[in-house]
Amino acid sequence: MLRRRLLTRVGFLIAAFVFGAAGAVWALQLVLRDIDRANEDAAFLIDGVQSVDTAANAVQAAAFSTAQDRAMLAESLRASIERLSAHPLTEPNGAAHGQYQRTVETLPRYLSAWEDARFRGTTASVEAAYASSLDMQVCIQELGRTFREHVGAEQARAGRAFRTIVVTLTIAALVMVNVAVLVLLRTSQMVLRPVSALVEGSRELAAEHFDHRVSVELRDEFGELAHAYNYLAEQLGTSEERKAEALRQLAVTLNHNLNNAMAIIELQLGLLDRQAGGNPAQASRLMEIRTSLSQMSQTVASLKNIRRVVLTDYAPGQKMVDLERSVADDTAPVPMPQPLNSGPA
Repeated sequence: MLRRRLLTRVGFLIAAFVFGAAGAVWALQLVLRDIDRANEDAAFLIDGVQSVDTAANAVQAAAFSTAQDRAMLAESLRASIERLSAHPLTEPNGAAHGQYQRTVETLPRYLSAWEDARFRGTTASVEAAYASSLDMQVCIQELGRTFREHVGAEQARAGRAFRTIVVTLTIAALVMVNVAVLVLLRTSQMVLRPVSALVEGSRELAAEHFDHRVSVELRDEFGELAHAYNYLAEQLGTSEERKAEALRQLAVTLNHNLNNAMAIIELQLGLLDRQAGGNPAQASRLMEIRTSLSQMSQTVASLKNIRRVVLTDYAPGQKMVDLERSVADDTAPVPMPQPLNSGPA
């Protein structure tokens, strides 16, 4: 039970981190793909406008060169403009469709004006050619401006998406760390709390407090261990009570027999006392005998009040019952006895 709960919690954390990492990689891949697409669009559009502008300037510069060179440059300009039609921005629904169409419509006039200026060579034809060049430059500039605005908007959108995903992943990571800390704290409490109760119970058991019980309201290995501890404490308490009861019954028997023997000894001591005739030395010896008998009677009588059996060291390798601690209340502090160095009397 406990193993399954621990594996469930640890497995939940591992699965959460694995799926979180996979989701983060997937989201970053999407954002990076958008950034790459924006960069490719920027390169295609900016390079395309620059190619058109370069080809238009080359056509103007070679207006009075050979026919073959002019045809080659004109074809290069048409190809540069035609290449821009492959981008969705110049399609009928694109933002640059109008500027692109004006550029396409201006191209034939631009080429024919410079051809006319070449053949005629008049001032009017040259001025018309320069005017067509100005119109072409205006169209190219407007087309480039639209392209730059589109590229800037795409790059800004990709940047915002990247910042959003970074902030989102950071917050998600912090949340996951906090959740992991909470789960680990709850898991540690689930283990440490019953362990602490069992350790405290072991200390009470070592102190011979057999009435102490461990309360662990869990149906797992800790609950079974607490139940086993309580059963052991109950059995030890019962065994200790049986020993104490046996000693009390023994004390009653010894006390009865000892009282009978002491009554006879007291009669004999009385006779010896009368026969002593006031002898102080003999009277002192008789008093010592009576004192010893009284101490013996008190010792045997104290066995009837035994609460538990406490053994102490009497000699190396030999123990004896500590009557003072055996008859003392469990709640009252009793000084620890010092082991005796002398041998048995």
